[in-house]
Amino acid sequence: MIVIPAIDLMDGKAVRLIKGRKDNVTVYSENPLELVDWFNSLGVRRLHIVDLDAAFSGGEKNNRKLIGELADKSKSLIELGGGIRSFYDVKEVLKCGADKVIVGTMPIKNDSEFEKVVEKFEDSIIVGVDVENGFVKVSGWQEDSKLEHVEFLLKIKDMGVKETIVTDISRDGTLAGVNLDFYKNISVKTGMDIIVSGGIRDLYDIKAVRNLENYGVSGVIVGKAIYEKTLDLKEALKLQDD
Repeated sequence: MIVIPAIDLMDGKAVRLIKGRKDNVTVYSENPLELVDWFNSLGVRRLHIVDLDAAFSGGEKNNRKLIGELADKSKSLIELGGGIRSFYDVKEVLKCGADKVIVGTMPIKNDSEFEKVVEKFEDSIIVGVDVENGFVKVSGWQEDSKLEHVEFLLKIKDMGVKETIVTDISRDGTLAGVNLDFYKNISVKTGMDIIVSGGIRDLYDIKAVRNLENYGVSGVIVGKAIYEKTLDLKEALKLQDD
């Protein structure tokens, strides 16, 4: 199981939201490039970047110039999401230096376009499945898709998607701990590689998520916990190899 630090970008700054609400923002760094230096020094293998401006604007506003700088500086594999709604967007994000592209809205709102993306970039695609009350939310969590989350995961699995980031919106940015039963149920029912996102607080949570490896959990994203210092990232990274 890999531990994946997160950088959420808004107006060129590294921020965190609570439950995805753009009116509840905390700025953690005015210079995200410094965060990449820190992650490099710790030997981070994979970095999760979300362009919140692109997510909320549908791609009209973005931080791609900064993302290119972050990718150039980073020694990690980069997974990037936010506002990626078309085949063209995927190509542009890969040009920025991302190794993997996270899409969430496209499979629901433009499934024919998504089929083309999977066909062309299959090994570089991760689907972000953001769940609230059992249903998938899209467009920066601003819209309810009316799709039940396990049903949707099985659909994208049939389309050839191998890896997915599942976010528990109710716990995202709250430091409330991980809903382990939620992720175990998803893993058992879908058989997909699941990356956990939402609620991580401390090393106890990292260890608990690691216990789900046998069910198909392959990674965990950590954000607010490292910025609020409730989680020692250096110690969390050590658990990858235990």
